[in-house]
Amino acid sequence: MFDALSVPPRLLIRALDDINRLADGIGRLNSHQGGVPELIEAARGLSKSEDELSENIHTLRADINALQEWLQPLHSEVTDLDNTAENLERALAQVNESILGLQTLLKKLPGI
Repeated sequence: MFDALSVPPRLLIRALDDINRLADGIGRLNSHQGGVPELIEAARGLSKSEDELSENIHTLRADINALQEWLQPLHSEVTDLDNTAENLERALAQVNESILGLQTLLKKLPGI
């Protein structure tokens, strides 16, 4: 293409440096743990992992729904129990007031 004499030496040095950098980069890709073939194989396995993850999420959602169904009656029972406790507390307060009133009345009676 170009006549060897017409290409400046600096361009040749740059081209050789670029080729050297490319070769170094390819060498590093192959020397790291898991080269390009392993990376491609791992990418192929992503689809299976995604399917398994989706299945696990679906199972988890079903478990959560079942738990909510199981807890709903328990929530109603606890609410009823809380209401009963509040009613008992009010009734006990009324009994205490009645006892205090009765004690006050008994103190006013002569001979007691």
